[in-house]
Amino acid sequence: MAALATRNIVMDPSPRQFGLIVAYLLPGFVGLVGFVPLVPAIGQWLQPVSQGDMGFGPPIYALMAATVVGKVISCFRWVLVDQLHHRMGIKPPQWEDRRLDELLGGFDYLVQNHFRYYEFSAGMLIASLWAYLVNRIMQTSPILGTGTDLGMVILIAVLFVSSRDAMQKYYSRSQRLLGQIAEKGLSGDIMYNGNHHCEESEPTSASSSEERTDTKVEKKVPAPNKAQPPAAKDRKPGK
Repeated sequence: MAALATRNIVMDPSPRQFGLIVAYLLPGFVGLVGFVPLVPAIGQWLQPVSQGDMGFGPPIYALMAATVVGKVISCFRWVLVDQLHHRMGIKPPQWEDRRLDELLGGFDYLVQNHFRYYEFSAGMLIASLWAYLVNRIMQTSPILGTGTDLGMVILIAVLFVSSRDAMQKYYSRSQRLLGQIAEKGLSGDIMYNGNHHCEESEPTSASSSEERTDTKVEKKVPAPNKAQPPAAKDRKPGK
């Protein structure tokens, strides 16, 4: 059952599933190659499915391991590539995300067609560099040499440029879609899975709202009736 579900996801993915495969699973598989010289059992997981009596266990292990490695690579991507792009001039926008509900379809389109491909390019950069360095240092193949070093440098450069282009398009087009924050009291936190912003209320507005609430809750208490002097006909003689 698990093998059938995995086959359906990989062979006939929906657009959102395809974006997740591109962003996490593919870099995870490449990064998993870097662990083969360190953990030989992983090499058996990456063998073709027709392995006699081994069944579907190894491919499932490889799929799960690649997913974990892909998520870890995404964390390194945020720490390294994202910050490098930001320092090199790409400024993350501060979105007016209060309009997100009404524009969710368009925003999801930008995520699937720009941000997922950015995650793929940047994640594949880290995964390829990791896998190549491990295999190059341990000399796992005789073809690894100066020529492959040059090819790896070209690949890293192409992935870096493509990731930069995808990030710029994602930031600029999503900012045009959602608009930019123009109010005070709004702050943004750049997270490894996207650009998230939260609204912070100013102390003055908070105190004023509390005062308004107290005013609404407070009930008017009628003033006590003052004692009226007794009428003249009720007064006793001599008083």
